Amino acid sequence: MIAARTEMDTGLAQVVEAPKTLLPRDTGGSPGDGAADRAARPHPVQRLLALAVAALLLVWPGFWNGYPLVFADTGTYLGQALQRYVGWDRPPFYSVFLLATHWRLTLWLPMLVQGLILAHLLGLTLRALGRPEPLALVLAALGLALLTGLPWVAAQLIPDLFTGMLVLCLWLLGFRMTVLSVPERLWLLLLTTITVVVHQSHLPLTLGLALLGGAVLLVWRGWRPALSGMVRMAVPPLLAAVALVAVNLAGHGRAALSPYGAVFVATRLIYDGPGLAMLRQACPEAGYRICPLLDRLSPWHNHFLWEPDGTLYGYLGGPKAWTPEANAIIAETLRTAPLGVALALLGNTAEQLRMIDTGDGLEPWVGTPGPEPVIAQFFAHELPRFQSSRQHRGLLLQDARTITPLYRTVDFLGLLALLALPLLRRRLGIGLPGLALGLFVLAAALGNAAITGGLSGPAHRYQARLAWLFAFTPAAVLASSEVARAAVASRRGAASGA
Repeated sequence: MIAARTEMDTGLAQVVEAPKTLLPRDTGGSPGDGAADRAARPHPVQRLLALAVAALLLVWPGFWNGYPLVFADTGTYLGQALQRYVGWDRPPFYSVFLLATHWRLTLWLPMLVQGLILAHLLGLTLRALGRPEPLALVLAALGLALLTGLPWVAAQLIPDLFTGMLVLCLWLLGFRMTVLSVPERLWLLLLTTITVVVHQSHLPLTLGLALLGGAVLLVWRGWRPALSGMVRMAVPPLLAAVALVAVNLAGHGRAALSPYGAVFVATRLIYDGPGLAMLRQACPEAGYRICPLLDRLSPWHNHFLWEPDGTLYGYLGGPKAWTPEANAIIAETLRTAPLGVALALLGNTAEQLRMIDTGDGLEPWVGTPGPEPVIAQFFAHELPRFQSSRQHRGLLLQDARTITPLYRTVDFLGLLALLALPLLRRRLGIGLPGLALGLFVLAAALGNAAITGGLSGPAHRYQARLAWLFAFTPAAVLASSEVARAAVASRRGAASGA
């Protein structure tokens, strides 16, 4: 069997030259080591043009809307850096990203920068898989723009775009770092750190994917490549953790990754049932401040957390005041009902896995909550444009819902293709990097669902922010297989001979 496999690999190598990478015998690499490959590299102008076209395609809903898309949290993300405060519920780093890109000039700039960063990362991913052609990037962007909900995420001024990007960044760090130039490697390290630090759910997701990547490398390549890959994948979450602790220490006087995160978890436990059952047994003897409120809690968890007349703000003094009690409720619930907590977590994870529809958060956000007051204060010249947008007029949500069935179908078919990749490996010549990317996407979908749906509460936008990877990943891997690249090389040879 080993001899037969060696013979097959030798035959494939004669068709497409295998790259020199960190992972020996890697059949999923990128051409570009020989003089002929260097001569065939596209002109920098072609690459820049493809990058610009791809970036515009990937944020088309912003142009359709007449203004960048917003969410209730956009106001907070804009306000933290502009008004110089650190919010209790989210880190300020995406706010800093917005400040660094809008320059207090226009909110079109952050949207366009998000499109450019995304397009560049897709280009790096395609090149790492063996498809460096500018046309490949444009076609990938066009497919994503027409068939997936990615553009609705990329055009929105919230950090959800960075969730899917995080998966690609970690995969590049762990499996394809050596196909990149030194400046590209430095940029990738910086970008990965940014993707981790902009949202609290990204740090545990990153650590889980890094462990998975190390395990895959250990099984397939041995301990040296596994250790090297693990170190590279561990640097961004380590830097992000340091940054989170530092900013929370400076802003809240607490050296913690998420000083008030217990509020979300305790609320989830209460509304899932185990926390409420514990409170009904322990109250009033336990002396919790929430005990007198058990029969008049807010009707649902978001009302509990965010509304001025909700339980948290209206009766418990706000998140900072309630955090010590929230920690105690979590500890007691885990002690008395561990099975109930585990079942609720599994149920929420399963519910979150199926919730991938585009449109969550695209309703009008008039006044507060929402970005309108911040736009009126700092971008007054854009306020009429914002108010005349389709989203503000209540039209955009129906636009997204109309096309959502197509996205859902494509995502489901892509998920089936992802599951089929291992079965197609030998027939199509799919290398370890391609298989690892597919595994990363599947693991990220599961981990993201457990972290967001399980600990905060299921919502369509949590899973929709990375569902586009279900379609992109198998398409990119299959288009970059040895068989596909051999066909491209054959066509190029025929065209050159003609």
